[in-house]
Amino acid sequence: MEDKAVKEVEMINMKALFRSERLKMRHSFGSYLPPLAALLQVAVSLFMSMGTAYYSVNAWNWWYTMLLPGMLAILCYLCIIKEKRQHYANMLTTQVWPGRCWAGKILYCASGLLCANLLIFAGTALGGLIVGSSIPTGSGFAAALLLTVCSLWEIPLYLILSVRFGMFATVFTCMVLTVGSLIALGASRLWWICPASIPFRLMCPVLQIMPNGLLVEAGSRYMHADVILPGVTLSVIWFGVLAVVTARWFGRMMDGKVKGAEK
Repeated sequence: MEDKAVKEVEMINMKALFRSERLKMRHSFGSYLPPLAALLQVAVSLFMSMGTAYYSVNAWNWWYTMLLPGMLAILCYLCIIKEKRQHYANMLTTQVWPGRCWAGKILYCASGLLCANLLIFAGTALGGLIVGSSIPTGSGFAAALLLTVCSLWEIPLYLILSVRFGMFATVFTCMVLTVGSLIALGASRLWWICPASIPFRLMCPVLQIMPNGLLVEAGSRYMHADVILPGVTLSVIWFGVLAVVTARWFGRMMDGKVKGAEK
């Protein structure tokens, strides 16, 4: 009974921290960034594809190879810069351990990530009804969920880079990881080495789209779905490790600020 009560309290605390982060970001550019990025991707893809059935393929491929990582990096930075401008006053005055506040930020960015991916799914599904699509609705929904899970590890990484170095280092790291993984590992047998290449490889059997935007040929090894479970497992492990390590680092940093203020 005591363990159940503790878990319920922790769940309530996480909900409160999530609401707190949402209030901090309310009416800021960060709160509008995920839906704006997704809608922009849908509009650009529809225009560039000239209303052809290749619209959904372009929308998905351009999304997870270009716009999604950049959107997530900027969203993480915007969550941190609000705290930096106030010299972390909100966190220093609360009784909550800074590591839990860090978890609240991760949860908020994850909700934005999920929202954006679901909007891409909805946009491609609706657009597919109008101009036609080679991607089944079920595959699009699975892609949205998989891209969310396989991108979670980026959130604690970009948050800590934003705290430590700022926007340039965060976005630059995002570009290097994305472009490097796309070129070197996206279609390689070593795709599992870098977490940034996992979404590119998993979309091959799910959406039947190669990392370069071409359709997967019938009978190709890229059609095999046996990469999905290992890819998701590795992504979750990366996320868990980075979330714990960065939360502890942030907690120690905030403790140092408190001790410095006391002196």
